[in-house]
Amino acid sequence: MKRFQAIAKSRFALLRNRRADIVALAGDISPISVECSALTGSLQSVLQESHAASDLIPALRGFIADEQARILQIHRNGGTGQEVVRSIATLTDAVVTTLFQLAEAACDPGLRRGSDGCALIALGGYGRREMNPASDVDLMFVYPRRADTYLNAILHPVLSTLWDVGFVVGHCCRSIDDCVRMARTDLTSRTSMMEARYLAGKPEIYQAFSAKLERSVFYKQSAAFVKRKLQELRERHYRYGASIYVQEPHIKEGPGGLRDLHAAIWIARITQRVGTSAELTQRRLLGQEERERWDLALDFMLRLRNELHYLSRGKNDVLSLSTQEQVAANLGFLGTAGSYGVEQFMQRYYLAAKDILQLSQQLIVRCTQGRSQVEMVMRKLRARDIGDDLTEIDRCIHVMPKNRGLFREDPVRLLKVFWYAQQMGYTLSQEMKDHIRAETHLIDDGVRRSSRALGFLLAILRAPKGVAATLRSMHELGVLGTYIPEFAKLTRLVQFDFYHRYTVDEHTFLAVETLEHLDEISRFYGEEFRSIASDEKRLEILRLALLLHDIGKGEGPDHASKGTSLVEAILARMGIPEPDAEAIRFLVVRHLEMSHIAQHLDLDDEAIVIDFAKKVQTLDRLKMLYLLTYADIKAVGPGVWTEWKGTLLWELYIKTHTILIRGIPEDEDDLARAERVKSQITQELSPEFGVEAVRRHLQEAPVRYLLTTSLHKVASQMRLIQRVQRGEEAASQWTAFPLAGYSEFTLCAYGRHGRFAHVVGTLTANGINILSAQIFTLTSGMVIRHFRVDNGGGAAIEDSAAWDRVVADLREILAGRVVVRDLIKSRRKEVLIRPIQAGAVPPIKVEFDNLVADTYTVLDVRTRDRLGLLYLISSTLSDLGVDLRSAKITTEAEQVVDVFYVTNKDGSKLMDEGRREQIRLALECALSEGLN
Repeated sequence: MKRFQAIAKSRFALLRNRRADIVALAGDISPISVECSALTGSLQSVLQESHAASDLIPALRGFIADEQARILQIHRNGGTGQEVVRSIATLTDAVVTTLFQLAEAACDPGLRRGSDGCALIALGGYGRREMNPASDVDLMFVYPRRADTYLNAILHPVLSTLWDVGFVVGHCCRSIDDCVRMARTDLTSRTSMMEARYLAGKPEIYQAFSAKLERSVFYKQSAAFVKRKLQELRERHYRYGASIYVQEPHIKEGPGGLRDLHAAIWIARITQRVGTSAELTQRRLLGQEERERWDLALDFMLRLRNELHYLSRGKNDVLSLSTQEQVAANLGFLGTAGSYGVEQFMQRYYLAAKDILQLSQQLIVRCTQGRSQVEMVMRKLRARDIGDDLTEIDRCIHVMPKNRGLFREDPVRLLKVFWYAQQMGYTLSQEMKDHIRAETHLIDDGVRRSSRALGFLLAILRAPKGVAATLRSMHELGVLGTYIPEFAKLTRLVQFDFYHRYTVDEHTFLAVETLEHLDEISRFYGEEFRSIASDEKRLEILRLALLLHDIGKGEGPDHASKGTSLVEAILARMGIPEPDAEAIRFLVVRHLEMSHIAQHLDLDDEAIVIDFAKKVQTLDRLKMLYLLTYADIKAVGPGVWTEWKGTLLWELYIKTHTILIRGIPEDEDDLARAERVKSQITQELSPEFGVEAVRRHLQEAPVRYLLTTSLHKVASQMRLIQRVQRGEEAASQWTAFPLAGYSEFTLCAYGRHGRFAHVVGTLTANGINILSAQIFTLTSGMVIRHFRVDNGGGAAIEDSAAWDRVVADLREILAGRVVVRDLIKSRRKEVLIRPIQAGAVPPIKVEFDNLVADTYTVLDVRTRDRLGLLYLISSTLSDLGVDLRSAKITTEAEQVVDVFYVTNKDGSKLMDEGRREQIRLALECALSEGLN
């Protein structure tokens, strides 16, 4: 602004007392469109009130603020997305062109006469008049041959004033030849210049710029441009999740976002020289119904982007969980008795994204397909009949005009065509997709009960590859949801939580797809997965079970039990044989159970594993449930499957497998089993420790220790205890298991109040992620604390120096020379802690269960992941006199699920409701406050 004041000062001084001249000067500012006229007139009035150059910035700011408030009100009153973005563009036009002409008027006349002049051009989104509230103002000053003093006299005051009044400006200054060279070499610049729009300056310069680019660049290199744009589109989709149906979509760059429409329009402009939905319809590149869907989807996305920018007070194109409810309410999605407003809103979003993705892909195909007479003749010559009135051209399945009744003649072909495409590795042509979509109504109960239709579905499910892609295509074209109406309810169904990252239908396809990539697993459980999936019949049952495993979610909460009756009806209607139907019912009903037991219950408690084995009954069921559980977890979202979860599932699988091989044992009480174990351990360890030492150790140990601790661990722990008995305050050891992705750390010391929390805090301060913990207190007062840990990234900790540091820190803490909280806070920046996405804050949830275990209360704590979380919980429990016997820590997306087996000091369960409420409130308070 200072530069503009310096340039314009003399002009304003001359005019300060000549109001008529000010009016005349303002009157010379000609608007660039009729739409801009009224707004420019208002701006002229504002300028007439500015009696000095120093008044300009405050006056402009006030004018812009008033107009922005008016536009916001249009949005809040339900204005369309197009109305708002065009209003913002019009406001920007008025300000930019006014500043340009004021700068021109303030310029020395001699400079103006000796210059070739310039044209001011809008680029990109501003050029196409799509300005969201936080959009950048992209400008280009174009001159014929060379930059001169006149150009600088215009450029600097315009840009500095725009910055001073709050616009975010992207700008460049180029000759016409520079523009041509840049457009030839830089794809982004070329695309931006395709949407150039004249704003101010000499129109003939803009016309020369436009004509030269069209003649020398745009239409000359169309094939290369299309190829690069399609590659860019594929890379962008992959970068933003490769699916429309992610939980937190990027509404501009993600699949089905605004950029997909832009890419299709750019390709249409280059190949067909059209650029609006009206022009596309006139050229029959879009049908009338398609144009209506196009316009509705575009307007919804623009309105949504406006809302996100207003709500965020800046540029934000990620529809995060933390904003979805507020955005839904602000856009008028208030919900009904049957569903939340946010769910209705997200379904509307996914519908718009699906339309954008589908229509943009269709348009690109239509624009790039050869339409010349020669090409049409050559295509006919390459056509090949593949049966069922289907034609293959260039590895693409087409329907010829004479065969358009093929689905009416035999509706089962609506499934068979997908089997053809999958088996032969062909794609479906756009006209075939359109035809299928129009004929799905032919799938009636007769087709649903047809053995032929079932045969094609099962054949698709049996294929080694391309299963998920085929099912997804069937779903997108309406065939799958019509053949299995219950599945249609899962379409774009949102799971509004902090765990699932996809809609239910997309999660289902990703789970099926997981089974197609088992050969990529190098971990120890991969071989077993591949062995299970090698049985073709088992794989067919597994995939059908995965397709139906979440079918109950269309009916609301408790989907596993609600899915039972739905699956019964589906399998009966299809005609699935009873042995297979029984296996599928089992997998659907129990699909959550293996994951829950592995991640939340004590797998060292043999009674829990035996109970699970009784439910599974057969090895074949166990194998299928194991693989289905893996696929289900893996498909929840990126990073949800971890090596630790793999280890836990494998442990449950192997222990259950062993029980089923040996036979489920007769009921035997814990004391009898403990005596049997004592005898075995005494016999094995006596040569090293002596009979009396072993017997004394086992006699002092609780029954749970005897039933859950392996012979090898008993021996190593006895060695640690001997070190303490010889005078060490605490003895510890660590062992790494790199293939399993974790390490074990054991500490033996005489019991002292809060010591477990001290150990937890020390591990946390050293960036060590605790996966599980066990605490055994001997009658002698000796306490064995055993941890499974990793480095926070799913890998074992093998660095002896890291463990030396842990032991050194423990020594200082146990001696009272260092306070745990202070140590954690002092190393906050060093500690590896999983980052949480902005705004995604799961609620704190504390629950008690006295039914799962016979002698312990199970405490379930769910909250967001953060530094020192387990320390906060364990120290709070210790302060309340709660004994912690074991713990399991699981991370699900942005939240941690900590499961603790606890008792009162006397070893009894937490049966008193008032006591449980006291603990719940204390934990909620501690977790809310964090490490202070």
